[in-house]
Amino acid sequence: MKKFLLPLLAVVAISFSAAAQTTPPQKGDHPRRSPQEMAGHQAKRLSKELSLSTDQSSKVEQIMAARAQEMQALRADGSARPSREQMQANRTKYDDQLKQVLTPEQFTKYTALATSRHHGHGMKDGKLKVKDGKLKMKTNPTAS
Repeated sequence: MKKFLLPLLAVVAISFSAAAQTTPPQKGDHPRRSPQEMAGHQAKRLSKELSLSTDQSSKVEQIMAARAQEMQALRADGSARPSREQMQANRTKYDDQLKQVLTPEQFTKYTALATSRHHGHGMKDGKLKVKDGKLKMKTNPTAS
């Protein structure tokens, strides 16, 4: 019996120690994405949130790819972080390109989504709606 119990205890101890060492990834532990991956992810998200056509979606992905590559180049210039002016100029440049691809209603919704994300007010608890050129947000009072 002792010959059977000792190896069994060793296996259990090893499995517990192995399980203790594997921790789930933390919120900020995601791997760095390439500019192309980031652009694809952003285009997919915008395509869903703005109800883009396939043509619009491909153009938005190209714009986002160029934007991500330019931001990566700004970060690689030697400074750890681009200046606020550089980032604002970059955003204005690509927003102008997006304005040419999106409908006025889609662009209004895009700017509202970008503003809400910038201020940390994600749209998880509400819905954004554009009606008659006016932006309205419906909130879900039951969500916390």
